[in-house]
Amino acid sequence: MQLNLLETFRAVIEQGSTQAAASTLGITQSAVSRRVTQLERELNLELFRRDKGRLVPTRECVALQGKIFGMVDRGQQLQHLAGDLKRGNSSAIRLRIAVPASLTLSILPRILRQYLEANDRVQIELHSGPYDTIERMLLDDRAEVGFLRIPVQRAGLDLRPSIEAHTVCVMPNGHPLTQKAVITMEDLRAEPLILLGRMRAPRRELDEAFWMSGLAPNVRVEAHSVLSACSLVAEGLGLTLVNELMARDFDHLPVTKRPLAPTLTHRFAFASNAEMPLSQAAENFVALSSEILQSLLGRNDTRQAVP
Repeated sequence: MQLNLLETFRAVIEQGSTQAAASTLGITQSAVSRRVTQLERELNLELFRRDKGRLVPTRECVALQGKIFGMVDRGQQLQHLAGDLKRGNSSAIRLRIAVPASLTLSILPRILRQYLEANDRVQIELHSGPYDTIERMLLDDRAEVGFLRIPVQRAGLDLRPSIEAHTVCVMPNGHPLTQKAVITMEDLRAEPLILLGRMRAPRRELDEAFWMSGLAPNVRVEAHSVLSACSLVAEGLGLTLVNELMARDFDHLPVTKRPLAPTLTHRFAFASNAEMPLSQAAENFVALSSEILQSLLGRNDTRQAVP
């Protein structure tokens, strides 16, 4: 049964005439009469007696009035909720996000502040952990959208346009190498290093860069997050080589960053379960996040499709 038939019924009852109901609904008086007749036909019940052009409610009409009014209210509420969901801004939405812990200190809070200013009814459920855990959460539907390093380790993930970040050298403030504009592999020959991702692709690329320079890295600490690596640098335990995006979350620490030569590139993407399309709320989040991250990196023209 069409909602507009029930809305017309209520307008006739509340306004007392088809003419007033037509004015309230913004339709013609004849359209009101047709809708009333159609509703009676669908219910197989006379709701009004026709008396000299007037509609007089029958006893059956009075008996149904409360139920129909309730259906109109619920139908309109459903329409409003559907509209909010389509726009991605509803109190019925809980957006589950999974990101590396290193993004949660300042970058993600900045993104969420802007996101919630525009989508003030959405609830956020935030998870953080290593990339492997984020992949599992997406595939198990414990998170709707995640931020991953690519290539990913598992099949079944849908990846959005990639974000590229270069490797930077993070040093304690005042370190002699902070006087240089660019750090080379030769500069790191005798430096104690705090390195990440042993046995992972980015680390293999870094080890290869040392090897191509005829050097062996002096690894003092093997770390497992940019957060821990930069915190150790701040304590003067060595230098670290990390991607510039994550390193931005640690500008509050007493550290200095410089580009590394040769350029080593890290690729990231927002990901979701390939079998479950993103909600509009998640689409809005990904679009805003990508824009902010690209702006932070100053390379708005580097976005590209993920193969």
